[in-house]
This record gives sequence, structure tokens and C-alpha cells, in this order.
Amino acid sequence: MDYKDIIVEKKGHIATLILNRPDKMNAMSLETREEITAALNDINQDDDMRVMIITGSGDKAFCAGVDVSVMSSRISGQQQDLPTRGALTQRMGFQVPIFRQIRVPTIAAINGVTAGMGMSFICACDIRIAAENARFTCAWVKRGLVPDGAATFLVPQVVGLEKALELFYTGDVIDAQEALRIRLVGRVVPQAELMTATRELAEKIAGNPPIPVELAKYGVYKGLELDIESALDYENFAIKVCTGTEDYKEGVMAFMEKRKPEFKGR
Repeated sequence: MDYKDIIVEKKGHIATLILNRPDKMNAMSLETREEITAALNDINQDDDMRVMIITGSGDKAFCAGVDVSVMSSRISGQQQDLPTRGALTQRMGFQVPIFRQIRVPTIAAINGVTAGMGMSFICACDIRIAAENARFTCAWVKRGLVPDGAATFLVPQVVGLEKALELFYTGDVIDAQEALRIRLVGRVVPQAELMTATRELAEKIAGNPPIPVELAKYGVYKGLELDIESALDYENFAIKVCTGTEDYKEGVMAFMEKRKPEFKGR
């Protein structure tokens, strides 16, 4: 599929989704969100993919949220709302839950400013690596808005309830080191090393058997909704699935033979 606002690259077992509106600080239009949804679904259905990286084009912004120029043109009456029923009833941020739902691990390579829905994107990812120049803000309150894109659900899971509410209430901008301190990101690296560090981690994950990785991801997020006994039930099911795979046999034999395993994803 050809995309206008994003770029999707597939190399080996790693897919990279690049938000590609650098002149708009990679802000979201409705078309961008629809393209992201299509790309995520494509990656999810591609059995060759084992990890997905999401990043922004350029060195200024990861994603500055929803395109404010669209908001202002609608307020002034220059742009009419799309008349279709789907456009009227589609939930804002409909693409965000897919980051949690797709089978492969997701890594956000945060290359610059991250605001609004950009915060939702990174908090929906499994792992977050930030460049030193990255900046973060829950800027909705500064626009007279409430957080969207499932941010009220996602951000507290990552940074905790009190810090999430502080970010929502103030709209303050924080730098990469503060983001690391509050655990919004897991690692901060020099700007020039961002994609190298991200890809090294992606390759390490992609080198492992994808079935148990997929089941671990599902189990962790499902575990947020379960009690401990239900979590044990799921783990027992997942273990039985894994022990029926060729990769399980390969992992055991490689350990016994003191060699590096070669996982095939089956």
C-alpha cells in the first residue's frame, strides 16, 4: 500500500513505521491516523515481522499531537466536518489501542517533541527510547481540551497516577532526563545514536522465538485486568502452546549442545 503521511520499512524481521509530516512536526490529520491503522494491521498480519519501531521524520519532533491547523480552520468555518456517518462516530485516537493489540513488541524511538496524541502513542508502546533533545508535554489543557487517544488510561500506567495528573493539569513541558526520572522513557541516548540503539534492541528481541514473545506481551497487558489466579491460568495455557513448537525444541537442544539457537517462528 502506498502511504502519503507515513513511511513503512521492513528489514529482516523488523518493521519501522515513520511518521512523515516533518513540516507539521509529524502532527496527526485524519488521513494520517487512517494510514497508521492500515500499517499496523499490515504489520500484524505479516508473519515475518517480529518487532515494530515507530519514530518521527526529521530531528525536531516525534509527534506533536493532532494538527492544530485543522482545529483552527474548523473553528473559523473554513473547513467543514466530513459528513459521513463514519467520520462523525469514529472515536478520536481509534488507532492507539492497536499498538497494544498487535502481536509484535513495539518500540518508540522518540526523536524530538512529543505532545498530545504523541504521548498516547509512546505510552501504548512496550518500550520507549528517547533522544537527548526529546521534549514531552500533555498539552491538551493548554488548548482547552481533555486528554484523548486513551491517554487517561495509558499515561497513569506508565508514570503513575499522581504524576500523570500533574502532567494533565499543568501541560508542563519536560525534557528527556525528567522523562527518564519519572519512567516515562526507559533510556535516553544521544540524538545521533537513537536509531542505532533502537535497532540493536529490536534485533535482540527479533532473535528470540516470536511465539513466546507474542504470548508474553498478551499476558502482561491482559494481566492488568486479571487476578493472580487468572494470570496463572493464562500462563499454563501459554506454556502448553510453547512446548508444542519447534522453537521450544530448538531452544532446549541448543542449550544442551552449547550453541546459539536458530528460531524459525514455528
